[in-house]
This record gives sequence, structure tokens and C-alpha cells, in this order.
Amino acid sequence: MTSDPDSILARAARELKDAPDEPRWLDISSSIISRVRSTTRRSWPVDGQFPTAPAGRDSDTLRVSDLVVRTAILRSLQGVHGSQPTDISLYLDDHRCTGLSLTVVGAYGSDLQAVGDELATIALGVVEDLLGLALTRDDVDVRVDDIDV
Repeated sequence: MTSDPDSILARAARELKDAPDEPRWLDISSSIISRVRSTTRRSWPVDGQFPTAPAGRDSDTLRVSDLVVRTAILRSLQGVHGSQPTDISLYLDDHRCTGLSLTVVGAYGSDLQAVGDELATIALGVVEDLLGLALTRDDVDVRVDDIDV
């Protein structure tokens, strides 16, 4: 047996080409596709508010999926000081966000306390932009699970 990747791929291609056709492939593939499409991700609506309410009137409210909030935070945190978020959780009281938990992989040699503070500040900005909610640094837990060398 040779370890040349091109010969391995050529052999695999020959074997697939010579393999007998699965007579029920269309039935099987349709079943797989329909199951994938029916799979949903559960989300929880989080209360937010528009920051542009007229004077003397409460602002209008809205609900944003927790998946939208967590994805926006994830995108804003990726690559900041070489850290990589591995988990983002919202602390919720019914539908109201009361805080955040960020779990990250830190970069070796970085000041993890300063990086954690900056990640928390960025996440707080995202929450304020999306939900119109002003949380404080005390409302954000940052945990470094691993160090990337």
C-alpha cells in the first residue's frame, strides 16, 4: 500500500465508480433531506426595547431570539487578543436578560484579566445594541477554560 494521497484518492474513486448502485438511493436521500429540514434549533425569546421612545412614553418592546443575541456576541468576540469563545450563555429571568456568561480559550502570554474585561465590554455593547439593555461589567462572568499555545 502506498501513502501517496493521489493514489489513495484514485483508488477510492475507482471503488466508488465500480460499486453497484443502491436501487433505493432516491428514497433514502429524500428521507435524509426531509429529516434534516425538520430538525429545528430551540430558542428562547429575550425582551428588548427600542431606545428611541418619545419623551414621556415608555419605549416600544420587542423580543429577540437568544440564538440571535449569542451569535452576534460570538461574531464580535472572535479573534479579540487571540481568544476564541467556546460558550456564550445568557442569564435570564423569564424573558429578561440579567447577565451573561462567556467561556473562552485564551492565548498564551496574554493578560487574561485585561482580555476578559475587554471581551465583557464588547459583549455588553452587543447586548445594548440588540436589546437596548444596559448591563454592567458585574453582570458578565468570563471564564478561561483553556490556553492556546
